[in-house]
Amino acid sequence: MNPFTLSLSEHRALKKQIRETKDVKVLKRAQAFLWLSGGVSIHEISQRLAVSRQTIYDWVSSYQNRCNESFGSRLQDRPKPGCPPSKSTIVFRELATLLSESPRQHGYHHAEWTASLLGNVLKHEYDVDISTKTIRRCLKQAHYVWKRPGYALARQSPTWAQEKGGSREVFTCMKEV
Repeated sequence: MNPFTLSLSEHRALKKQIRETKDVKVLKRAQAFLWLSGGVSIHEISQRLAVSRQTIYDWVSSYQNRCNESFGSRLQDRPKPGCPPSKSTIVFRELATLLSESPRQHGYHHAEWTASLLGNVLKHEYDVDISTKTIRRCLKQAHYVWKRPGYALARQSPTWAQEKGGSREVFTCMKEV
């Protein structure tokens, strides 16, 4: 393989990309390119990044073949072929309106939304089966945060005997014993 060289501007841009990116794939590619330009062997880089040597060869080939594209897009994955996901599109489109409403407005006896309830409403309105896994993934991608409801155990009131029809004296006697 030809020695992999980077220009000074590419070297700086890769270092900046490593500091700022949140995409693991971009981070690994940027690290691999910097190490390659520094003379580290492909075998060593593949062990450091836990990828195959062929993957690194593919990254380099793709990076060099896409030289007419912007620097940031050269590090990104290419668009995946095939149809775009249709169910996720429906979920993203309807999520904000559904979450702003109560499940009771849709005929459910629940106070809060769950993924299965959202799936039931979307199935009823669009006649499409959407799994709870898809709904949870869309919630996460849309930066919604949810938590499971917490249950508090009933605490005994200091006046529970009076509330149950007993007297205060019986309660204090039981407390002293």
